[in-house]
Amino acid sequence: MSSCHCIIEFSNGHVYIRDTSSNGTLINRSKKINKNDTPMELLTGDIVHLVFRKDEPESNVIFQLDLPIIIESKTKTEKTLKRKLSDTLSISANETKENVDLSNLMNKSPDVEMKPTNSNDLITMKAGDDMEDILTCVCCQDIMTNPICLEPCLHVFCSDCYASWEPVQRTCPKCRVKVTDKKKNVVINGILEAYLKVYPNKRPTLNPIDSTKNAMKTTTSTKIEVNRNITSRNDDQSNDEMDDESVDNDIFLVTAAPISNVQFTCRQCPTPRVFGRTSNMNTVLNGFQCRPNQRHILCQCCTKPMPDRQDEPNIHQSCEICQQHFCNIYFQECQRADCLGCLNHLRDFNFNRQHLTNIINNNPIETLIIQNYLKAHRGSSRDLFVECCQRLDRKEFTCTGIDRNMAVPSAKVVCYKCGLNIFRELAYQFRVAMKPTDILPMTLRNRENCFYGKHCRTQYTKPAHAQKFNHACEQTKD
Repeated sequence: MSSCHCIIEFSNGHVYIRDTSSNGTLINRSKKINKNDTPMELLTGDIVHLVFRKDEPESNVIFQLDLPIIIESKTKTEKTLKRKLSDTLSISANETKENVDLSNLMNKSPDVEMKPTNSNDLITMKAGDDMEDILTCVCCQDIMTNPICLEPCLHVFCSDCYASWEPVQRTCPKCRVKVTDKKKNVVINGILEAYLKVYPNKRPTLNPIDSTKNAMKTTTSTKIEVNRNITSRNDDQSNDEMDDESVDNDIFLVTAAPISNVQFTCRQCPTPRVFGRTSNMNTVLNGFQCRPNQRHILCQCCTKPMPDRQDEPNIHQSCEICQQHFCNIYFQECQRADCLGCLNHLRDFNFNRQHLTNIINNNPIETLIIQNYLKAHRGSSRDLFVECCQRLDRKEFTCTGIDRNMAVPSAKVVCYKCGLNIFRELAYQFRVAMKPTDILPMTLRNRENCFYGKHCRTQYTKPAHAQKFNHACEQTKD
């Protein structure tokens, strides 16, 4: 049964029923009306089935209409008696036992509403019903509460409904597409607030939040990440930071660090007592051993704990750009099997080849020019990266997040994602600095500059536009 299954309307001394459910309403076991059908007139004694299950009569939800007797003309009374006689004959003796007189249901049940009707009201009610269908969460079948939008499918659900679904599988509950991000939809939230102002009785009742769960939400933050190693993405962060198509669609659950109210055991924590003695087999890295109640932080690549020693000199446990925590340098190796070096000095990275697809502005033509240059000089992407780091150290190139006055910029400790973004910036500057004679094929040497330069969005979607114009330039038109 739907939340608003049907509407009883009274007009000019007649009673009509209009179905608003998804399964329909059965009248006298002989006539079924659906959501888009015209309202049907009800007469005294009509039996309405909101839920009808032939094999499970105890699950049926029915009521019988009982109207005051009104003196009618003989002709109309005869028509009514004929109709009632034909409807009564179609009901067997056993089925009649299921019919319960629930005439008071119209005044007590929220599923049946009594209201006068006119043409404007019908249009308004139909618009409200259509809006209710849009704002109904497919998980809880109720008006959405704090809705969130999933990417890339853009389906919307209650935040609590998806939070209970997410630990089971990281897919959309409706279309089963793999979820890459989730965020609030301002448009849906605005429509929802406007709808609830018009229909305040539709506002769902909020259950009290458990104190433990609330405390956990304030101390931890859950992010969906898409990267082969680790790529943390905030809700308000730009989606253009990284080409998601060029990385593996592994999803990680990351908690904010440090966490002091949860007991972790890392590789440097003493092992439990054995025969009254404490084993020190886990003590590594210059003899450091975790103290009692040692505060730990989680590596956001392998999600394993490590002691929080960020305040000590020459201890590298976080990216100097995004401030996310990783264990690759601290433990000399991350415990994730396919980690490519989640935290490293910039110049020491070896990027996966599939992450370097369309590295120049996500433009296949500009990237092809770089690839042809490397083939002509028998170089590799690693050679290109080394050359870019050397020019960065010589102050020929600049990069976001790196101070030009730094002694050795390429020695900056960054995570894999930030390092890849830096390589993209440096590779773009290398492409701009190329001589026209180094551009191959020759047909790409004398192209006009695109008005929008490197910020052009057409270069991603139209190869003909990317080939016709040069996009290794700055924007000259607003």
